[in-house]
Amino acid sequence: MVVDETVGLHHVEFHTKEPQRLMNIFINTYGFHLSATKTGPNYSQWLLESYQCRLIISSVLSSMPSNENNFNKDAYDILTTLLTDETTRDLIMNRDTVFNLGLTVNSVQSILDRSPDLQVLVSHRRAMDEYGSIDYACIKSSVGNVVHTILDMSNYSGLYLPGFIAVVANSHRNLEFDEATMSDIDHVAIAVPRGCASSTVSWYERVLGMARFPINREDDPFQGFLVHVGSMGMRMFAGIYWKCSETGCADSSKKLKLVFVESLINENSDASDQITTFIKNHHGQGGIQHIAFACVDSIKSAVRITKAKGAAFLTPCLEYYSSENNGRAIEAAGESSNELSDLGILLDDEADNDDVISSTSNGTNTSR
Repeated sequence: MVVDETVGLHHVEFHTKEPQRLMNIFINTYGFHLSATKTGPNYSQWLLESYQCRLIISSVLSSMPSNENNFNKDAYDILTTLLTDETTRDLIMNRDTVFNLGLTVNSVQSILDRSPDLQVLVSHRRAMDEYGSIDYACIKSSVGNVVHTILDMSNYSGLYLPGFIAVVANSHRNLEFDEATMSDIDHVAIAVPRGCASSTVSWYERVLGMARFPINREDDPFQGFLVHVGSMGMRMFAGIYWKCSETGCADSSKKLKLVFVESLINENSDASDQITTFIKNHHGQGGIQHIAFACVDSIKSAVRITKAKGAAFLTPCLEYYSSENNGRAIEAAGESSNELSDLGILLDDEADNDDVISSTSNGTNTSR
């Protein structure tokens, strides 16, 4: 039996060639705030926060990275190693991508020892400052350019990571976002090539102790949940990191959900869907396709405010709201089909009690 050493999600890391543009979207549209920054010899990083959400935006400063010996060994640093190694540089160089899910763990070494074929990109290190020390390493996922920094934060009392410098809070922050600010990351969706979802789930089970959980009542334990629209379709598997999975107890506010999605379109077909399109535009690789945020309070208010601030939301099919079955579910939930249609909000009548309705924006998913 594999004992789950993974505690939860610490941060999601982006790499972009246009850091100011991406920060403006999260700060001005979704209400995040800049908390800390870090500058290395090869890159700059900005840490954005909104309640329990923590995002790191990274941008490479030079196409010719400096030697790895130049980095501050007391600071948290995975990028210098990735950038100076020709075999890993292309994971992030010259591309806009979400590439790193940083995970807090009880023991870095136990994760590294768990699987003999694990690809370790950054070996076990320790970073420290006046607030204590963290142990960390970086491993390669089985999917595309996805990596996982694994962090043991048990001996650290700082707010961020060693090497990050706090930014003075902006006293003029828009108070209108108090209700609409994203409170947590509900789940992360990872797109995988056709036929790879099952083996990907197996990798996460073996390496990180992930346990499957059903997406839908029709979710088959071996085939996953199949979604068909006309001649196209997708297969979805989901997994979850339980804080205390070895004893069967779970703190719902501390769980990290990953949803693995593959297209069912025949490889010889000219048809496409959001998964095949993503992989085509993502250097032909699988990867992190979207992040779902939980709202502080009302998703309807969040959609209205973020739309006014420039958020671009996808438009669901109108037939969704006119369907008799969906209409009954919307009415039973005490919602209005017209209002949800106007806002582009979908209702999940199989969700947990607090996960009721969701809306999809261009680049991020907003739920609750």
